[in-house]
Amino acid sequence: MMKQIIHFIIILLICLTGCDTSSNDWFVVERLDSRTYVISEPNSSQGNSCFLIIGEKEAILFDSGTGESKMRSITQVTDSLTKLPVTLLLSHFHFDHIGNINEFNRIGIPEIELLKNRLSADKLLNLDRSEVLSKDKVTLKISRMYAVGKEIDLGNRRIKIVHTPGHSKESISIIDNENEYVFTGDLVYNGLLLLNDCDAYIHSIDKIINNSNSNYRIFGSHGKPEVNYERLAQIKKAIESHHAGNCINESVHQINLFGFTKDVYKIGNISFIDGYTDVFTKE
Repeated sequence: MMKQIIHFIIILLICLTGCDTSSNDWFVVERLDSRTYVISEPNSSQGNSCFLIIGEKEAILFDSGTGESKMRSITQVTDSLTKLPVTLLLSHFHFDHIGNINEFNRIGIPEIELLKNRLSADKLLNLDRSEVLSKDKVTLKISRMYAVGKEIDLGNRRIKIVHTPGHSKESISIIDNENEYVFTGDLVYNGLLLLNDCDAYIHSIDKIINNSNSNYRIFGSHGKPEVNYERLAQIKKAIESHHAGNCINESVHQINLFGFTKDVYKIGNISFIDGYTDVFTKE
């Protein structure tokens, strides 16, 4: 009888634990090291990943995800991983990277010409539909401007922000030379790439290559987070060939993108859409 009771209790505990996990499993956390975490949303509409980068004095959350979860907020996740103040740094302003922004009282943007002169006297940044890719406009309360191309000290941990347009004009990447990580936002990831400017895209890939090497681990914001380093050169070559119009091995098919038909180009194992913002800004 006692064995049966113990057996029942074990089964009950497993069930309860499983139920608790299912209510909080929207975010999947991967530990890269004791101060770096990937926070993914595998069940979201966009398959997003965000990145928590922790120093000894402060931390940066690179993007805040889709905001689609009704069960758990991303700040609950970050609070469980660090007690340091966290600043939300946005890789760019598209809707699937700025979810839950109202939960953050510290929001940072890169100090690039495109943005720094747009702040109001009370540090508000108004984003229009073409920047958010949504029917709703968004206003951000900015607490910090981060220097671009210079080391930023988080407390015994230095990172560098690089302006990497091509997917969007304001897109940035983060390079951690000490730990040999690169966080690329939507510039490089596993899956269908969305190009806004071919020339800028090629130049941005060059920036990443010139500031890293094959020992670096690359992390994108969609699909499986980690990207093979070789994909950088593959993307560059594919876009260069497409842009020059001299790629005889380029294939084209069409997909439905949010209700609009778009051409998808494929060269080798790189698939991309050349021009996509019109899909989100049409009435």
